[in-house]
Amino acid sequence: MVYRYTVSLTPATTRDSVYSEFVLDLPPAWQAQAPEEDNIVAFHQPAADAALVVSVDFIASGADDLQALGEQVIAQRLAALAQATPGDWQTLQQQVRPHRSEAGLELSFAAELPGQQVALYLGYATPRKLLHFLMLCGPDRAAALTLFNTTVPHFKPRLP
Repeated sequence: MVYRYTVSLTPATTRDSVYSEFVLDLPPAWQAQAPEEDNIVAFHQPAADAALVVSVDFIASGADDLQALGEQVIAQRLAALAQATPGDWQTLQQQVRPHRSEAGLELSFAAELPGQQVALYLGYATPRKLLHFLMLCGPDRAAALTLFNTTVPHFKPRLP
């Protein structure tokens, strides 16, 4: 199944100006979930007891602000995890670095609520958007990392 998240860049009278924010081509084991908001697509994989949430936030930012914005996004995402699932979340890794295309920054973190859940995040910050790819898995770090690494190649973000 292939998911394309698109937005119109022109008024509704013109139908040929659409910008594809990302393409997500997931194996059938991932089941689509009803989104709570327009900018979110969500999936569940019952066999792995994993959830995947992809979202886009549109922004107006200067390129000079991206590093600080990337660090702020990671802090906000980690705080949101702790609010959604209270407990002693531990950040295992976090990083903000230039994307290889030089069109923005790549953001990432790994966090866990020991014995309960692992969260793996990949994001992109550009002057026009923040793109988020968050996977929540059971407590097995190795299984979570394997699932994340086999799923990420199915995600094709469009930058900027």
